[in-house]
Amino acid sequence: MDTAEISDEAAEPPVKVKSVAGVILGEFFDALAKEEGFAEIAPRLRKVVLEEGIFAEPSIRTALFPDVS
Repeated sequence: MDTAEISDEAAEPPVKVKSVAGVILGEFFDALAKEEGFAEIAPRLRKVVLEEGIFAEPSIRTALFPDVS
């Protein structure tokens, strides 16, 4: 076994792999952003769900209705 190959591979930064769900949700948020009335909501939902990974109702409700306290 050649350890030089292994150490070269380990030095490379890991490749970020998107999940199937992440790709589908990303496409959904892209389509949602194009719909009338959802242009401002879609980026907030994308941030909560895809970037922060939060699926809790309070966080999603806040993304949908930011003015309601």
